[in-house]
Order: sequence, then C-alpha cells, then structure tokens
Amino acid sequence: MVTSNRRTFSLQTPADLYRKLNFEALALHHNPPADLEHRAYAVMNAVTTAWQMKDWVYEALRQVHALNRLDEFAGRTIRGPKDFGTFLIDNSPWMNVCFQLATAAKHFEVGHDTGLEVLTRIEFQVDPETTVHELRGQDEIMVRTPHNSISGPGLVLLLDYIWSRALPRLGLLDAPEDAG
Repeated sequence: MVTSNRRTFSLQTPADLYRKLNFEALALHHNPPADLEHRAYAVMNAVTTAWQMKDWVYEALRQVHALNRLDEFAGRTIRGPKDFGTFLIDNSPWMNVCFQLATAAKHFEVGHDTGLEVLTRIEFQVDPETTVHELRGQDEIMVRTPHNSISGPGLVLLLDYIWSRALPRLGLLDAPEDAG
C-alpha cells in the first residue's frame, strides 16, 4: 500500500512527478523565458525534478515490495537508493550532468574541476529555422562537458525522454502509445 504524502501537494507518485517534469520540459522547449536568469531558474527547477525522480522511484517500488524491478532494469543488484543514483550516473552521461547540476550547491568546492561548464551566452549557432542554416547570435543557457554541449532546455527535454522510457519499464507509468 502506497502512503500519501501531504507535503508534495497533488504529486504523490513517480508518474505525478514525471508529469511535472514533462510540463516543465515542454514549457522550456515551446516558450522559454526570454530573460536568461528566469530561464536558468526554470532549467534548474526541471533538472532538480529529474534528479529527485530516482528517490521517488526507489521509494514507490520499496513501498509495494517491488525493488526487484530495479535489479531487472539495471541488470544488476541495486543495493539502495544511493546505489540507484550511482547506476544512473554510470550509465547515462546526461543523468551524470543532471546529478552535477542538481547537487552543485551542496557539493561545491572552490577550485574543484568536474569537467562541467555552464554558460549563459554563446556567440553563434546554426539557426535550424532557416534553409540556409545561417549563423546568428543567440543568448542561451548552455551546458558543456568534455564530450558534449547542450542547451539547458535541450537537456531538460532529454531528461524528460530518459524518464519517459524508464518509468514504463519499471511499471510506474503507462507506456506511451506508439505513433503510427
């Protein structure tokens, strides 16, 4: 039996939290705040939601005595909520970025180089809306790792996608209907 948590408003299950993440991802994709500071707030809120999902998943499965689903999902024994987070970090570079951003304040060390760079302005990028793919200046929230670069809203969409695939496999969200 899953217990209700009155401190989380109407959000009670991983599916509820996923709907929040999906709402945030789509809002950032379709209508990002023009002010970069406000966009950074929205990205950080969504990234924190995506990282906290692991705790909601673990607790929901624990409450219904179904932690074996995590073992099947991971292909190894998951030994607790922290180990589930480690699995996510080790198996997805984007969940690793999510972890680093969502926990940055509590793990901050002056001079500590994690290989992660967060930028709030880029000089130019390809404009996919033009047929000529013109280069144009654009302000954006960007995250760069040694091997990848992604906009903040793009990262949130990717994290939404990751959880949209993981939660159905764990039995915590109905599988999306295949289009066509």
